[in-house]
Amino acid sequence: MAIDVIAKADDRRFVVVSGLPGSGKTTVARALAPLLSLPVIDKDDILERLFESRGTGDAGWRRRLSREADAILQTEVSASAGAIVCSFWHVPGMPADSGTPSGWLAELSGAIVYVHCECPPAVAADRFLGRTRHTGHLDGTRTPAEVRSSIEALAALPPAAPSRRVIVDTMQPLDAEAVRRAVESEWIAPAP
Repeated sequence: MAIDVIAKADDRRFVVVSGLPGSGKTTVARALAPLLSLPVIDKDDILERLFESRGTGDAGWRRRLSREADAILQTEVSASAGAIVCSFWHVPGMPADSGTPSGWLAELSGAIVYVHCECPPAVAADRFLGRTRHTGHLDGTRTPAEVRSSIEALAALPPAAPSRRVIVDTMQPLDAEAVRRAVESEWIAPAP
């Protein structure tokens, strides 16, 4: 029996979506989900559920709920039969309490494909400033100049995804079918 459980776990497929805030991660994830027959597990959705159940607060409260959302994300993804996982992932050079830790992803399955959303930092900042999210995110507490500066600094850091990844230029209209084909090709390709 234990061998069957391990085999089933190894058959799970995951797509990990990364990119700057405002780069189009959620848009790409939701477009891929029906094409790959996988659910989207998005950290922002989990965090917003926590805001709804626990309320909103100051920056310290948001950080605490964000870390709790990280743990819930890991639990939900690990228990899933496969998923598209969307978050802003921690990379070296970021403050320790910023971004979702990603070390646990490699333990999920051998069938992980990283999809990295790319656009110029100025475009990501404009998209970030133009979107409306739950007030618990505290997006309105930073000036547009602070948002732009923060995203420029993040863009200078290495990407969260390993070198073997599917790049999606979110400045172009999304060809979700082409991304699906690239993801499935990566699932089939032998690991380097």
